[in-house]
Amino acid sequence: MTPAAPTWDDAETARAYQAFTARHDRYRTANAALVRAARIAPSHRVLDVGAGIGGTAAAALARLGGSGRVVCVEPSAAMRRLGRAEVADPRVVWRARVPRPAPAFDRVLCGASIWLMGALDATIARLAARLAPGGALAFDVPAAYVGVPDTPRVDPLGAIAAWLAGARMLAPAPLPPAVALPDPAGVERLLAAAGLRARRWSMRARLTQAAYRDWLAIPVVSAGMLGGVDAAERARRLDAALAHVDAAAWRRETWIGWTAWKS
Repeated sequence: MTPAAPTWDDAETARAYQAFTARHDRYRTANAALVRAARIAPSHRVLDVGAGIGGTAAAALARLGGSGRVVCVEPSAAMRRLGRAEVADPRVVWRARVPRPAPAFDRVLCGASIWLMGALDATIARLAARLAPGGALAFDVPAAYVGVPDTPRVDPLGAIAAWLAGARMLAPAPLPPAVALPDPAGVERLLAAAGLRARRWSMRARLTQAAYRDWLAIPVVSAGMLGGVDAAERARRLDAALAHVDAAAWRRETWIGWTAWKS
């Protein structure tokens, strides 16, 4: 029987994601840029959607005072369990979905997950409806996800997949299809259609070969490359690949974000 495809609600996926964020600063860097761009004030009411294990919320808390509050919405029970432990702060509450009746928020944040929430136009409209007047929606995506090339002609981090292919350790299934997001101008048209005035921003970070190996250890991320292998076999294959490539290799990674204000 073919194993079920991994999801973000698998305990193994949640643990691997937690291990990645503990070892590498990819998401910490992105979250810090996101909350800076959101211009969070000490008393703000913040809705963090696709909260994961609380990285965005933790970054926001550093800018909130005692009266500020964060509602973390994360549909994955496995991620919520880890998030409650990671961000144990009385200003934070965790929910599987947006509370009803939905209150108005000064800021709605979505760190590195908006492409997982379905059609972008409907997602933006739904999140914009949660904003108080004068509030802002802020979210980010890797630049490549919106069609902005971010990889050199020869990607040094592609060596892991190339080695796995040569060693016949890749799954026969193809890689997952590209994320279906519009280009940056298309994103801004959707924000305008939702009645939001958008400002685009970007940040650049360094993605190392070791970080890329650990990112591929997350079952959801590498499902198309490594198929239904278990955690031990996934780690064995990735470690073997890392031992045969330039472990010191790295490249720049650009993220594009938007802060979109409600009148």
